[in-house]
Amino acid sequence: FDYGSFYPCEGDASHCFIGEGAGEGYNINVPWEHGKCSDADYVAAWDHVLLPIAEAFDPDIILLSAGFDAAMGDPLGGCCITPDGYALLLTKLLGFAKGRIVMALEGGYNLKSIANSLCACTKVLLGDNFTYNSPRMQPFESTWRVIQMVMVRDELKAYWPVLSSKLPDNVPLRSAPSYIEPYASSGSESDVEDVSELPDAISSVNVTQVVDDVLSKHITMLKLDEDNLATKNTSSDSVQAQDDGPVVASTRIYDLPFTWRSALSKVYVWYASFGSNMWKPRFLCYIEGGKVDGMSISCFGSHDTSPPRGTMWKTVPHRLFFGRSSTPCWGTGGVAFLNPEINYNDESYVCMYKITLEQFNDVLFQENRLVKDNSEDGKLESPSSPLIGLSEIESVSSNKALHLEPIKDSWYSNVLHLGEEDGLPILTMTCPSTAVAQHKSGELPLAPPSETYSATLIKGLVEGKQLDANEAANYISSAAARSL
Repeated sequence: FDYGSFYPCEGDASHCFIGEGAGEGYNINVPWEHGKCSDADYVAAWDHVLLPIAEAFDPDIILLSAGFDAAMGDPLGGCCITPDGYALLLTKLLGFAKGRIVMALEGGYNLKSIANSLCACTKVLLGDNFTYNSPRMQPFESTWRVIQMVMVRDELKAYWPVLSSKLPDNVPLRSAPSYIEPYASSGSESDVEDVSELPDAISSVNVTQVVDDVLSKHITMLKLDEDNLATKNTSSDSVQAQDDGPVVASTRIYDLPFTWRSALSKVYVWYASFGSNMWKPRFLCYIEGGKVDGMSISCFGSHDTSPPRGTMWKTVPHRLFFGRSSTPCWGTGGVAFLNPEINYNDESYVCMYKITLEQFNDVLFQENRLVKDNSEDGKLESPSSPLIGLSEIESVSSNKALHLEPIKDSWYSNVLHLGEEDGLPILTMTCPSTAVAQHKSGELPLAPPSETYSATLIKGLVEGKQLDANEAANYISSAAARSL
């Protein structure tokens, strides 16, 4: 709900909207104050608000609008329910209405998340044994606040006396996350609602088909009421009821052109540069295309050529060093890397640009030479999936580093989380720890930077008002002269 700022940005989603007329008291909203709510938060709302009311109401049938927007990895919902979390919520409903439950598949914008979540729920409906294995659940403090009298329970206990029961004391809680996905305009009228523009599964390069042998066996045993089953056959890819087997969808659906860019263009991060990109004109080559003095080859630029929304400087406790012996862009000489290992005796300057996660991926592609110029038709070829999506943001924020397995042998295949600024993650790209070990052993060379490369770093530090020209030159030469 985000206090009314999340889609559809109307009061209908607040705890105060409880229905009207004969329906007053029967509409029950549990409005999250922020994103990243997970299994623990939904189970808490289930156990202390929704299930007690369901028991008092004693339904004849339960109709579930089974949308998986809240699933972990979904680029719009911003929450983190796992497939097992959905299965647990569904399991808790089986005791009502003599098990008469209808799930109608709705939305969700990550095909992998939808597939895994629906698979887990279908197994529950088919009677598979289910065990939820998870560490001790800790809902957010805000979740408990929503559940308490000030919010949902106080509004509804006049209609549902069961809500007057005392909540348990000393429930372990966690503080609100400092970084929230900024999806204030997500929803069914989003620009990614059209099936041809659904974002790719952010956490995986490939869409996976999640139907195992056990589930397939169960489904083939289901009897369809074929006399009343309406089927449509408007195209070769439609879903049909077949006399000789279960209802299946053509696998050609996986050939549809999915895009991740529209989703990641709404997410902002800070990109921290410690090398030539500290000089803004050089960094803009990665955004707008082109080159600056000293560069031998031009950059291709980003799909989104919008300039950074902000620029700022800071120092980080990582060692700057110069490795490799030459590059196609700068010629002979080493280029800048940060040692991924934190060392509070070290201090390196970084210039931070506020850009979208889509732009960050485009910089990452270009830094690792993943963008190719197809000279035959003049079109650029770049990866069809992001290297850093929303689930990777979660991972790097927790682990402080993420080695990108698809490009593990590339020079800048390690994404570091350097902290947060204004609630947004600060990310940079450098070499993996294994490469640092190879530099230490001599297997990979350490080399001072070329004059033109050094001059670009000096321009960045001086124009950024961090050091004067002499101080900047000494900073670079000192980093190049020190052993690892």
